[in-house]
Amino acid sequence: MNDAELHKKNFSCVYPLDGQRVLLVDPEKFENNILRQNRQHERQFTFDAAFGPNADHEEVHQATTAPLVDFVVAGYNATVFAYGPTGSGKTYTMVGSDKRPGLMMLLTRSLYDKINPHEFTVYLSYLEIYNEVIKDLLNPNAGVLDLLEDERGNVQVPGLSRVKAPNTNRILQILQEGNSRRTQEPTAANKTSSRSHALLQVTLYKNSVQHGKLFLIDLAGSERASQTKNRGQRLKEGAAINRSLLALGNVINALSSGNKGRYVNYRDSKLTRLLKDSLGGNSKTCMIAHVSPSSSNYDETYNTLVYANRAKNITTRITQNRPASADQPYEEAIKEIRKEAVRKSNMTHAVSSIQLNRDTDKSSSTSIEREPLRPILRWNNSVHRNHGSNAMSQNNDNRRFSSLFNSLKSQYLSNTEKQHKLREKLLKANHEACDVEMNRASKMAILTAWEKHNREDEEKFNDIIDRLKIDVTEQETRLSELHEMRQKIEKALRKGTETAASLESRMRALAKDQHQKEVIELLMKMADADAEKMALHSDSALQNLRIKKQESSLLKVHKYEQIADRLISGNLDDTEKEKLRQEYRMIKNQLNYHLIPLKQDSPMISWNSQLLSKRTSLHNALDLSMNDTFTINDFQLEQQKKKIKTPVRLPKIHTSNNNQLPPETQSDYGTEYPSALIKLPPINN
Repeated sequence: MNDAELHKKNFSCVYPLDGQRVLLVDPEKFENNILRQNRQHERQFTFDAAFGPNADHEEVHQATTAPLVDFVVAGYNATVFAYGPTGSGKTYTMVGSDKRPGLMMLLTRSLYDKINPHEFTVYLSYLEIYNEVIKDLLNPNAGVLDLLEDERGNVQVPGLSRVKAPNTNRILQILQEGNSRRTQEPTAANKTSSRSHALLQVTLYKNSVQHGKLFLIDLAGSERASQTKNRGQRLKEGAAINRSLLALGNVINALSSGNKGRYVNYRDSKLTRLLKDSLGGNSKTCMIAHVSPSSSNYDETYNTLVYANRAKNITTRITQNRPASADQPYEEAIKEIRKEAVRKSNMTHAVSSIQLNRDTDKSSSTSIEREPLRPILRWNNSVHRNHGSNAMSQNNDNRRFSSLFNSLKSQYLSNTEKQHKLREKLLKANHEACDVEMNRASKMAILTAWEKHNREDEEKFNDIIDRLKIDVTEQETRLSELHEMRQKIEKALRKGTETAASLESRMRALAKDQHQKEVIELLMKMADADAEKMALHSDSALQNLRIKKQESSLLKVHKYEQIADRLISGNLDDTEKEKLRQEYRMIKNQLNYHLIPLKQDSPMISWNSQLLSKRTSLHNALDLSMNDTFTINDFQLEQQKKKIKTPVRLPKIHTSNNNQLPPETQSDYGTEYPSALIKLPPINN
């Protein structure tokens, strides 16, 4: 409780019993009111987690919102919103302060810990709802924004700015910038009362495609005019806040009733329209209810706990987000099916019209003319009936074949999507294997040189060498795991290729017209193009990794040249000269070992490209070995051995052997060992 509540001699009326239960005590229990003796004065509420007044933000985050980060990274939507009366600490929980960051900062920080910044991109949008008007907190010049729904019922805010957040420091700046523009005014109940609902939208993109969303919402608190003593504009703001929270309460009541047929009115407020997906749609939602322990706020505390208890009973069915490109083949297939159905329907109407005209013409003939022709008409009618039944059965057969063809086509598209995901997994494993092999080659060169070196200082560097050996062993273990993963993925890809070939042959057998044959050819080309595109992407990823390593080594070469130029100039005292010589020798040894994995001149061929060449070229392709790691096949390796490699030779600086070198502090390959300190000889191939 705050000082004002203590000054009024209020007492605590709500107590956390344990990690999940909350006890609410009616202040009238301590009054000698005979008329209310039989009234229930104590109520217990059970939630997923309950916290006392001394709980910190990290504790709340770990118990409630931390699991939501994994859902967002996996491609789902998640929502966290703070609910409660004014002055109960909602903004403090969500936003926090500089020394104690709130859930908005903790959640985004956890999100960055779980993602790969080279693969994922994070964008932030921040808006507020003030008096049922939507404003952009990151772009105050945007003016009033509209709230619209697309054809699928998804709520959109056109014109809402989107800011890229490359790291957590930038996120903190964005939050501070947005919170500084949020509408806050003092009231009698709260000196820093938020007069608007704030919504932070964190959108996660994977390879430039929307992957998951995280909504963080700080609601304005419900108010009583008798407590806040608002007048004028503050009174209008309080009325707008209460109206939107009342609409939210009605939505919670409707969703928690268990009646699936009951109408849920989201359109009473812009707040409920924005929370439509969070409460009753495709999102995993966490509601953090805030209550004041003061006895003077008993009614607000009771209502908050009741709504929170009802919200606990709301269940949503979440599904993983799918990129629009993944649904495009299915949408096109559905359009084709609809066109075919319309075409057949038009043909049926045309046949019915012709038959109707014939019957009309026959009915216009006289009875005298009809009488002698009756047997013939009967015979003709029987012929027409037989012909009609045959045509009907033929139409049924065509319809059945068409339905089976469309089913096989859907199976083929689904199989193509599975193959694409398997190739993505193969790309990631290949990239990691390439990186691990480069690091292992560099460290193995250090160990080999150490074994050949005279071991005068063996005891001194035993710990360093042991750590190097442990690292090499771990990397070799990881490489074997990646190769096993490669074999499993390639086996699944080959099985998928066989499935695709089987589906193709069945579709070709069912194809009745030129249109269906063209659809089959397009499906084949689409699958082949996807495999070739993924192979090119894999080759490009490996080349980019190699280029980054080369750029890092070039920076060291540049620094090496600068130190050599300073030593050659000779305008140095003995202390500086000795220091530069030590640094010169350290960088020289680093270059010798860092350049070892980069000396191969042949292009890096990815696992996806090798698998593609096996599938397309068959016996004419190179016989690729499963034992190679990431770069070249056995045939290319034999050819490479025949080439004369030019060694990297660096000029030597002669110094005395009595001086000790400073340990190496950082290496591009993660090695923090004093390679210069153990005086390794240069490696010349």
